[in-house]
Amino acid sequence: MEKMSSRQIASELKLLDLTLKNASAIQFSFMGEFTATSSHEILVARPGGAIEVYKIETSDDKNDNEEEEEEEEERRIWLKMLMRVETRSIIRSIEMIRLGGEKRDLIIVGSDSGNVSVLDLQGAQTKILHCPAFGKTGCRRGVPGQYLAKDPRGRAFMISAIEKRKLVYVVNRDASGRPTIASPLEAHRSRTIVIDTVGVDNGYDNPIFASLEYQYPDEDDFIDGMVVPAQQGPQKEVSYYELDLGLNHVSRRWAKAVHSSACCLASLHGGADGPSGILVGGEDWIEYLHEGYEEKIICAIPRRKLHPTEKGILITKMTVHKQKKSKFFALAQSELGDLYKVSIKLNPDDKTKVLGISVSLLDTLPVANSLNVSKLGMLFVAAEFGDHILYQFERIDVEGEAPTCTSDETLSAYMDSGMKEMDYYTSTNASKLACIFTPSILKNLRIVYTMESLAPVTGVLVGELAGNEVSPQIYTLTGRGPRSSLQTLRHGVAVTELAVSDLPGVPGAVYTIKDNSQEALDRKREVDKYIVVSFADATLVLSVGDTVEEVGR
Repeated sequence: MEKMSSRQIASELKLLDLTLKNASAIQFSFMGEFTATSSHEILVARPGGAIEVYKIETSDDKNDNEEEEEEEEERRIWLKMLMRVETRSIIRSIEMIRLGGEKRDLIIVGSDSGNVSVLDLQGAQTKILHCPAFGKTGCRRGVPGQYLAKDPRGRAFMISAIEKRKLVYVVNRDASGRPTIASPLEAHRSRTIVIDTVGVDNGYDNPIFASLEYQYPDEDDFIDGMVVPAQQGPQKEVSYYELDLGLNHVSRRWAKAVHSSACCLASLHGGADGPSGILVGGEDWIEYLHEGYEEKIICAIPRRKLHPTEKGILITKMTVHKQKKSKFFALAQSELGDLYKVSIKLNPDDKTKVLGISVSLLDTLPVANSLNVSKLGMLFVAAEFGDHILYQFERIDVEGEAPTCTSDETLSAYMDSGMKEMDYYTSTNASKLACIFTPSILKNLRIVYTMESLAPVTGVLVGELAGNEVSPQIYTLTGRGPRSSLQTLRHGVAVTELAVSDLPGVPGAVYTIKDNSQEALDRKREVDKYIVVSFADATLVLSVGDTVEEVGR
């Protein structure tokens, strides 16, 4: 028998990669209605290219007895996974969009494939509506995909690269009502580094996208390797890019310089719902900007008592939530985890004019990659480190009781200082204006559900340390700071006990009956509705739902 060479043996070997435990960190998250209408769902994107959809489930545990005494009902809230999609890619950005007249949300995904994908998740089934290519594969600074911004009215979206390139896609419908996207329109600007992008809500006028960016000097601005004094240092600014739907063209409409530490944007509601414009978050300050406002509207943020005065506090994440009757508020979180409520002061005679802003301390939470507010009065925090948490708002109107800073105080102090604008807005001056507070336990939020996460894993030890188990355990050090923990992982599948029911004897057989109702057929999901337990002298029928109950014998 001939011996096989090492090269032949290597060609016969196959590598099988099986994931025993999926990634538990969350890069992006959104609240919306993705699989069905009137459903409160959370979409999360995890490292490794996985997209998951969870539904916020609620139940009331009722205490029924013979005397029918009325007792306080305990409400239980949890997240139920509806679907999981493996994209087999690196997700660079993701955004949800709702077309005009629709009651569900679509999602847009920018990845390392060089394509932008529009996905429909109706009925917990993934359907790719469009997947046009626009660039090379890989995570490159010059290939769009790092940033996604949508028009709040669902008419277009912008996908941007870290440097220079921006593409705008117009979203329409064909004759059958199916969503379609047109060829991309270019909005490039040379020598530009993009920090963040967001869609500006200006009603049904031409769509506008805001970009936080700066333009670095050209090689002609250098003399002997030094920058010409007139061009010293790139100036960070917010630029408006307008999509003219009539001319099918994108132009740079407006720009204004902002603080050098600005790093995130949030869009306010516009049209008939609000004043439009954007909030700019940076180090120690939150600023309101919009075209047509010459007066600066900027506000310091409350600071911790023991925080050094010369050290800034960076705002890392902001989100805006719309309430009923055209009311809305914004949430901003600092790098320390402090959560602030940003209130917008409007002109009583003209609701489209902003007079000022105020920033109030709400609570201290884990530092988040995403903040999502639901219509049920809940806040989902996709934590950067440690477990992800779903909170319930106990109250939101805290301006009169919590430490609060206002833009009027900031403007008055700036006018009294006599300093130049660029010299005044520093960490030292912000510490003089800011209200001082001491972090405490939760006062305005309440934890209702915790989603476990191992991220980040800082240490791993594998060994049989229990002494009485066959398989070795995996001991991991996870989390950061006060949320760190030692967790033990074991091989196997966890089993969740949903219900316990005592049987009158030893059963002879157990059968299940599927749900053949029209509602189950519409959902295209096969589930068992009844459990039939057979005894020698009787048959027991149990109904399967959130609980298991006896319905017949």
